[in-house]
Amino acid sequence: MISTPDNTNEHIDFDAENISEQEVSRRFKWAKRQGNPAWLWPDIRVEDWRAALEQVARVASAVLSGAAVPPRLDGDPAAIGLAGYTSGLGPLLGWWAETGAILPSPAVARVLDLHLRHNRIRAARLDAAAVDLIGRLSRQGIAVTVLKGADTGRAYFPAPGVRPASDIDLLVRAEQASAAEAILRAEGFAEASRGARESSWRPPGCPTAPRSLTLVHADDPWSIDLHSALDLMVSAGAPLAALDAGAPMDSRRAWAPGSEATALEQPLLLFHLAIHAGAGLQNLTLLRLVELNLVIRQDVAAGRLSWDAFLALGERIGLLGFAYPALTLCEALTPGVVPALVLARCARATPRGVLRVVRRLTPATAQRIERSSVGEHFMWTDGWRRRIRQLAADIAPRAGSWRALWSIYEKRAWRLVRGRVSR
Repeated sequence: MISTPDNTNEHIDFDAENISEQEVSRRFKWAKRQGNPAWLWPDIRVEDWRAALEQVARVASAVLSGAAVPPRLDGDPAAIGLAGYTSGLGPLLGWWAETGAILPSPAVARVLDLHLRHNRIRAARLDAAAVDLIGRLSRQGIAVTVLKGADTGRAYFPAPGVRPASDIDLLVRAEQASAAEAILRAEGFAEASRGARESSWRPPGCPTAPRSLTLVHADDPWSIDLHSALDLMVSAGAPLAALDAGAPMDSRRAWAPGSEATALEQPLLLFHLAIHAGAGLQNLTLLRLVELNLVIRQDVAAGRLSWDAFLALGERIGLLGFAYPALTLCEALTPGVVPALVLARCARATPRGVLRVVRRLTPATAQRIERSSVGEHFMWTDGWRRRIRQLAADIAPRAGSWRALWSIYEKRAWRLVRGRVSR
């Protein structure tokens, strides 16, 4: 942390942002009855959070663009801390403050330092857990490709512990998925959920409720997300993003923390990150836009990413349109990173509804937390057949249990009652 006349490396108490499991439950119930189930902070105005997000986006853009003078970050520490939490940038902002890349006020610096301290501990734990599990899988002949933050946090971010993650994403071959699941069970992991292409596993003794709702806590829950395919369904009414056609298990890039696993190579890596970020606006956080910037700049400079190869793969397996939202907003955050020709080619393959929605977004306003928009919900569904398919999935969602299904309908009812749905 930067020393200032008012603040010489003072720390907020490590447990200052802890809340009880009962309070977490109360917040979720309160949010549901407000018709806004993702907004869990009754003491912070949405307008203050949005203003703080704009500040966070401004300083991130300045740092990534190589500003000659470190940008200042000032304002309500609670709102900026919340913006750091929801955007995913809290630990990185803390590291930038620690290294002098940004100049926060003393009060804001203390909050960001707490984000960084918690995530450093958490990231080290998750790295160790990943190395241990991958070793066990490897000894049984199961090949593993590490995905998302478990890869990029070490390979592309400027220091360990600055990229938060809620889980460890591992890809195995479909024919080896059952054997991998058996190893997880033998190690005491419990199945938490299952989808068509992945299953989620909770480690033994792991809590189920977050320890804080204002930062990524060192003791927050985490899981292993075991993928048997890389394909992504961005929306129930949209076509499949056929990432498996890019042969992800053939990647040879070594995973940074250990030699027993691989990580995605370019250009498939960029497609996977961009499509996952833009699949739903709840995913389109500033963290993921910063991540895209770091990956693109480093891999272009090192010769690992060729835009010609990116366009060729995208054209061949139909991925360009899916990558458009995240790449467009990455370019808006840090102009000059994504070539105009690439964005134009992606735009030509993008549904009109997506183009309309993305046109009115900025890096700071893209993430959907406090709004529910019909236009955004149906943006990937060009044509009446896809809209009908999306509507059918909305009417009868695959919830896994009657209790989960009731929860979905209850949240929708409160949104309508509170007038939280817009066009």
